[in-house]
Amino acid sequence: MCELLVEHYSMVETTRMDGVPILNNTLSVAAIGFEEFGDFRLGIMLTPWFMNLMLLPKNEEVIDTKEQKFGSTQHHALPSGQFAFIVGHEEELGPYLSCSLFSPVFEFEDQEAFEQTAQAVLGEVLTPAVEKSDEELDEDELAEVEMRELWAGRKPEPEPVVQEEGAEGSDPNAKDVKKEDERPVRKLPTMSSQMSRRDVLRGLKAPEDEPEIEKHKQKEPS
Repeated sequence: MCELLVEHYSMVETTRMDGVPILNNTLSVAAIGFEEFGDFRLGIMLTPWFMNLMLLPKNEEVIDTKEQKFGSTQHHALPSGQFAFIVGHEEELGPYLSCSLFSPVFEFEDQEAFEQTAQAVLGEVLTPAVEKSDEELDEDELAEVEMRELWAGRKPEPEPVVQEEGAEGSDPNAKDVKKEDERPVRKLPTMSSQMSRRDVLRGLKAPEDEPEIEKHKQKEPS
């Protein structure tokens, strides 16, 4: 399967993507993983223009393209949580599901960092999530939760500023409004080739209140 994927996307690179300015020419096509995972093969596809988490059905009937049109979204529960995948199709591959991690991929300076990040993400995706209370979360884990909230559109409201009575320029009839430049700055994690596995997954998971598709269990080796 990995050979087929590399062959296909290498062809795409030299045809459809030829001359497109979003290519990182220091990187090359590679396929990471794609071991059996329930009804799919799960892995990460690397190209000079994207890094995608992918689910390839072992049987095309697994993805009902009559009910799920190409370009529509499916939610699948993986060991680490629920993820949103886009239904796609290539003549050489058939139907597939993809979840964008990076596009474009200018954050990566070399192929080694590119592949190491993909392997780290795949390991994190396959690691079961551990439920913790807010008090048990460390700083990085809290930042991950906040990032998922932002991606889900649930941005925290800034706290109102209470202006002292009699202060210069105050209006006793006006509501307390915080000035734009006084709003608290929420520091978001930056992406780099040296990021932790947890950093890469921030904002990647689908909102937890989305309807959950049946959880796939990884097939045990015989």
